[in-house]
Amino acid sequence: MIVPPIQVKRDISPPLCLHVSGSCLALVILASLWLSGCTSLKTIATFAETAQKALNQGPAIFRDIHESCIRRHEDAQAIAPIYLPAPTRPQSAASTNTPAVCVQFAAEGDALAKASDVLVAYFKAIQQLASFNTSTVSTPSLQTAENAALSAQLSYTQMDSVGKLAGFVTQAFTERYQRKRLISLLREADPSISSLTKGFEDIASKNYEGLLREERQTITARYQKVGYSTDGAVTLLLDRAYTQDLNDMNRRSAVAQAYIQALGEIRDGHHKLAEIANHLRAKDLNLALDPYIGKLQTLLPALQSGS
Repeated sequence: MIVPPIQVKRDISPPLCLHVSGSCLALVILASLWLSGCTSLKTIATFAETAQKALNQGPAIFRDIHESCIRRHEDAQAIAPIYLPAPTRPQSAASTNTPAVCVQFAAEGDALAKASDVLVAYFKAIQQLASFNTSTVSTPSLQTAENAALSAQLSYTQMDSVGKLAGFVTQAFTERYQRKRLISLLREADPSISSLTKGFEDIASKNYEGLLREERQTITARYQKVGYSTDGAVTLLLDRAYTQDLNDMNRRSAVAQAYIQALGEIRDGHHKLAEIANHLRAKDLNLALDPYIGKLQTLLPALQSGS
């Protein structure tokens, strides 16, 4: 009798370790994608937050347009000892108040500051959305924003941009947050960001810096009228006063220059972000936005020196 050999059943299913490693691999891939998305959103949040800090100096510059006009008219007056009694002749109300030519700048400066607040609110909204923060952002109503843009004598395109940005901020917090919504928000807002930053850049570079140049000429002429004094103490005091006045003007000019550069970096950085935001990959966004973030961070000390 031939006894058949014992058949040993072999388990040909993959080892347990392979199942586990496969699951782990899937989890690793998912985790990597999730972390990549969070990292890329963090980059967007950092850019938006840095833009806010740079833009915060805008209102002070716009309001100083009015103050610069007043300073220039005061500096045009002859230097007189402060201990002398005031003139006895009657003065009109206009002569004791803001010069008529400067009056218009007060309302325009306040309006420009409000329009700037809308731009700041937009970047604050982007920063909070990219940080998964659901808190609201305070911003003027659409009508208030449009009125401010009109009072600031902005162009029609710039006025429209202010209104659109105010609307975008409202929509961002009345609709449920979705990453796709953030992408579309960036793209829709990009033309408005470009228009408004360019408008503010023109005002700072032409209007404000023009007034600062007039200030410098007026203050220099004022000290020159005093003339040379043989009294060393008088010369020393005049030198110190003149140096202080020049330092103040140089500081204001440096703040304006930093603000103008920041507006350009914000405009270009936002445009680049709107172009590639659909990828939302950390590597792409870091490479694209880091130069703008770095430049803005470099400008912040000069901007904040004007606060």
